[in-house]
Amino acid sequence: MRGKLLYLLAALSLSSVVVAAPTKKGQGSFKIQRRRISARSSNSGAAELEKAYRKYGWDVPAALSSKSSTHRSLALGDKNDKDNPKEVDDDTGNIPADEEEGDVSFLSPITIGGQPMMMNFDTGSSDLWVFSTGLPAEQQALGQSVFDPAKSRTFKPLQGASWKITYGDESFAGGTVGTDTVDIGGAKVEGQAIEMATTVADSFLEDTRADGLVGLAFGTINTVKPQKQKTFFENVMPSLDLPVFTANLRHHEVGSYEFGKIDASKFEGPITYTPIDASRGFWQVESKSFAVGKEGETQTNPNATPAIIDTGTTLILADDAVVQAYWSQVAGAQLQEAGVHFPCDTQLPDFRVALGPTYMATVPGDLLNYMRTRGGGGRGAKAVCFGGLQSNKGGSRQIYGDVLLKSQFVVFDGGNLTVGFAPHK
Repeated sequence: MRGKLLYLLAALSLSSVVVAAPTKKGQGSFKIQRRRISARSSNSGAAELEKAYRKYGWDVPAALSSKSSTHRSLALGDKNDKDNPKEVDDDTGNIPADEEEGDVSFLSPITIGGQPMMMNFDTGSSDLWVFSTGLPAEQQALGQSVFDPAKSRTFKPLQGASWKITYGDESFAGGTVGTDTVDIGGAKVEGQAIEMATTVADSFLEDTRADGLVGLAFGTINTVKPQKQKTFFENVMPSLDLPVFTANLRHHEVGSYEFGKIDASKFEGPITYTPIDASRGFWQVESKSFAVGKEGETQTNPNATPAIIDTGTTLILADDAVVQAYWSQVAGAQLQEAGVHFPCDTQLPDFRVALGPTYMATVPGDLLNYMRTRGGGGRGAKAVCFGGLQSNKGGSRQIYGDVLLKSQFVVFDGGNLTVGFAPHK
């Protein structure tokens, strides 16, 4: 109750934010029709690591730069455009996280002003932004769907407002702002702030499957100027049965998000909740201990940085002490500037890590074998794989992305400012 009161007081203080009106659906929880994407991943592990460093403004090692020969040699596959992503299959009662091959990202369908878009759901940011008709014509023809405000009867420009996201020195997106009706699974927010891209860096254009991003962190880090705007979750939360959303992400399966409900059929045992520190706008928890292997002794991370629970990042980026302790137990593992690599025929140990003061999550070793980077072949060469646990390079936070989240059912509780975890069934 105290958490809800604090939240309401904070909301009242943002009187200059555009007032968005949620439309309640059913019993105050909402789901979405399932849609499937057929596409191959063009991203290497090195590309995902570079992307994470840029997202949090950390220096990118030269060997990781997308311009370097090392990075290019690790890249896999070719880009494919989306294969009819707007076609509806069935209504299953979940917001699908349609998984791109290689577990690189999860996309979910929404509509904005009646226009269907496939979006990344990102608990590590707070902007709802889309590719738009304001982009140069050549950037509208790469495969993404673009939002056209002229085709929406409910769109209204937000005069004088602009936005810009900068991920490191070379990755950025920005543009104009309006409001429109956003529908996720039949739950609508009227007057939701929509950030329309009119300029984007090449790195955003490379993923032709994603049409934009739904930020699910806290509005305090929203980038709209002169006035920050609330996220979709902050706007819809008052209409929900429970002030929560859940992430049920799965390895090599279609995962799901659900708002306003906790589905007990998806997890084992009780959910363990831990308080978050939302002062910097993130779902941030303590993470001060870890263990290597199922029976490994729990170790203290002596200089532990806090951890962000981030569905918008693929890998686990941990403090160096944790990374070195884990990979020192893997024969043939190499900790390089371009990331940790190891022989693909190695069976990786489980990784156990604290999420808050009492809960230890177990990440199975097979989840930490993220991606093959080089095949075997002639002269006895062994296949080399890229690790799902990588270094944060001395950054101020650890980032717990999808490699970890695929091992857990996660509850993001906006009313009590906690995050809950339980193993998947």
